[in-house]
Amino acid sequence: MDFAKNLTHGFYSPFPAHINLWNGPGYPIILMPFAALHIPDIYTTLMNAVFEYLSVVFLYKALNRVTNHKTALCAGLLLALYPNALSMLPILYTEAFSMFLVSLLIYFATLSYFKTAGKYIILTGLVLGYLTLTKIIFGYVIIIGMLACMVMILLREQRYYYLKSAKILAVAFLVTIPYLSYTYYITGKPFYWGNSGGMSLYWMSTPYEHEYGDWKLPDLNNKQYPTMFHSAEVVTILKKNHAKELKTILNNDEIKQDALFKQQAIANIEKNPAKFIQNYFYNWARMLFNFPYSYSFQDAGILENILIGSLTLWLSLIGIAVTWRNWRAVVFPVKITLMLTAIYLILSGALSAYPRQLNIVIPVILFWLGFLVANMRKASLSFGDAISLDDIELSELKDIGIITGQSK
Repeated sequence: MDFAKNLTHGFYSPFPAHINLWNGPGYPIILMPFAALHIPDIYTTLMNAVFEYLSVVFLYKALNRVTNHKTALCAGLLLALYPNALSMLPILYTEAFSMFLVSLLIYFATLSYFKTAGKYIILTGLVLGYLTLTKIIFGYVIIIGMLACMVMILLREQRYYYLKSAKILAVAFLVTIPYLSYTYYITGKPFYWGNSGGMSLYWMSTPYEHEYGDWKLPDLNNKQYPTMFHSAEVVTILKKNHAKELKTILNNDEIKQDALFKQQAIANIEKNPAKFIQNYFYNWARMLFNFPYSYSFQDAGILENILIGSLTLWLSLIGIAVTWRNWRAVVFPVKITLMLTAIYLILSGALSAYPRQLNIVIPVILFWLGFLVANMRKASLSFGDAISLDDIELSELKDIGIITGQSK
């Protein structure tokens, strides 16, 4: 909301030396009318319900194109009832809007597969570009995805679809150029997406025991989500481990801070690569199960997250095996959204990750699994070649030594 207020005054970030590019401008642009009209935050936050509803609608419409009404309806209902997404509705975060953009991306990617008009490629790229302005990590997804498409065009068949993917990614990148031009203007750094990544990577690379890569406040008070130990002992441990480094880094301007955080993170990884791999695993665990957190109580809500996360994990692993076996038969919209999601999740694991990072791509996972379920041969739970007892003659029972009730 602060960024939205800045935009109503004609700027986005304060100028150096104290810039603020913690988030991309995609969601603040949407919030501008609410900020300009001084609409209470409660009404602004209620827009999350609208975005969530539209996410369900566009996922249903996309799946209805590539599968059938029943599969599309089931996937839409699952998304509508997905607890982790519902838990974000009362919070003015980017997740509900991002999920809507992901569902819209799926829908336009599907239309670009069924329709030859180039406008659908452009629309898909525009949505992906705006998603990037909302979640700046997708800037790196676009670049890596573009490189992957170029390699696949050179090495594989079905070049037509990889070329189409490259066109979508190119349009998406064009959408981000005004923002990248702005960040270059105020920072002097090309391809500068934001200054939040350095601190996140620093916490993710922590080499200390009982610290699992989750983000901490710079003042090390250990009071952010979830319910924390508030004892002086924990704060003392955090300060012993990090206070000296943080004090040195935070004495610089924000651009320099971001660079120093990244330098320290790289040094941590080089000194203790095994701990970095552990933290990477813990980040994936938090995305799936909302667990573990450093120096933290774990509440009963973990059980719900373990159930949901386990279903997501095992169904996805089965889906990977089925997709690998049937790759040529998988349609283009599933392939491109799955590729973008895979890159996004791999990159998210290298930062301080939480369930909300996974939440926004749940529409892709449901779209993918829905397509697989609709096209797989149906398994039967019935016994094969079952014979009814009514069809058996009494004489047959007599032959195998079963008493039929007749007198000897």
